[in-house]
Amino acid sequence: MFYPQIFMLSIALFGSPEMLDDPPTWRPFDHPVIAERSFTAFTRPIRTLSIVSDVPQRIVKITIDEGDRVPGRPGEMTAVVYLDSAVENELLRGSTIGLEIAQNEAVKSQLLVEQAQVAAQIASREQKRIQDLHNEGNATESDLDRVNLEEQQARTTLGVAKSTKLDAQSAVKAAEIEVAVIEARIDRLILKAPGGWRVEQRLVEPGAGVAPGATLLVIADLSAFEIEIPMAEDEIRALATTPLRMRRVADDAELNGTITFVGAIPDPRTLRRRVVIRIPAEELTLEPPETGGGLEVQTVLEVADRSGGVRIPRRFLSQRLEQWLVKTQEGKTYVVTPVRFDDSAWIVLPGELPGGAVLVEP
Repeated sequence: MFYPQIFMLSIALFGSPEMLDDPPTWRPFDHPVIAERSFTAFTRPIRTLSIVSDVPQRIVKITIDEGDRVPGRPGEMTAVVYLDSAVENELLRGSTIGLEIAQNEAVKSQLLVEQAQVAAQIASREQKRIQDLHNEGNATESDLDRVNLEEQQARTTLGVAKSTKLDAQSAVKAAEIEVAVIEARIDRLILKAPGGWRVEQRLVEPGAGVAPGATLLVIADLSAFEIEIPMAEDEIRALATTPLRMRRVADDAELNGTITFVGAIPDPRTLRRRVVIRIPAEELTLEPPETGGGLEVQTVLEVADRSGGVRIPRRFLSQRLEQWLVKTQEGKTYVVTPVRFDDSAWIVLPGELPGGAVLVEP
C-alpha cells in the first residue's frame, strides 16, 4: 500500500473578500480573520487488489502482463491466471459419468413405479371381480384367497418400486453435489480480476509453484484517484462551509475533487483525522509515461483564525491613551486589542465585545 506524505506548507492571514465601501455600521464578527492553510499530498489509485491463490498448485497460464488492462467491461470478472487443474478435470469427468449413471437409474426406477402401479390396478380390479363372484356363490374360497394374495403382492411391489425411485433420486442429488464440488475446486484454480483495472505488478511466471496466500498479481483501478490529508478539528469544520481549492504542483492545473471519507479515529500523536478526497481521472492531464498515481497535489483551505481575531476598519476605532476602543449602536464602548493593519482594516482581538455587536463611528 502506498501512503502519501503530507506536509503543512504555510499559514497566511489575508483579508475578507468583501469590498469595504464605507458602510455606516460594521459587524466585526461577520469579518473574521481567515487563515489559509496549505497541504501537499500525493495521488494514489482509489482501489488496489492483490490476486492470490488459496491452494498450493502450479501455474499453467497468465493472460496479462504489467501495464496491461484487464479485458472486459467494468464490473465484470475476467480470468487472468490458470492453475493446474488436470487432476480435477479427470475427477470431474468421472463424477459426470457417475451422475449420468445415477440419472439412468432414476429413469429406470420411474418406469418400474409406473409398471407396478399398472399391475396394482389390475390386481385390485381382479380382486373386486372375484369378490363379487364369491358373494354370488360363483367363486370358491381358493379363488378369493388367490386374488387377495396377488393384490397384496402388487401393492408390495409398488411400495418397493417407489422406495427404489426415492433411492435413485437421492443418488442423483449426491452425484450432482459431487460434480458441483469438483467444479468449485476447478473454479478456485481459475483466478479472476475486475475488467478495466491495470496490472501494476506481475510477481510469478507460468510453471512456478505457488503456496496458499502468495500474491501473484497486483492490479489497480485507475478510474479515479485519491489523496489523504490529516486535518485538525477546526479544519474539518471549515470543510462544511468553505470550498477546498486544489491544484497539481507540476503544472499549476486546478483540480476538482470530492470528499469521500472523514475518519472518526484521530491519530494518537497528532490528534488529526484522515480526510480522503477523490479526484476523477478526467481531471488529470497526463503525459506518457504518467499514469495518475504519485502526482503531487496542493490543497488550500480557508479556516477561521484560532486567535478569534476580527477585521475592523480604522474609522470605527478610537484611541484613549493606550487603549483602543469601539462603540456599538447601543452607545456602549468596548476595549479591543489591535494586532496589525492590512490594506483596508485593523485585525483586532475583540475581547469582551458581544458576538452580535454592530459598530458605529465614534
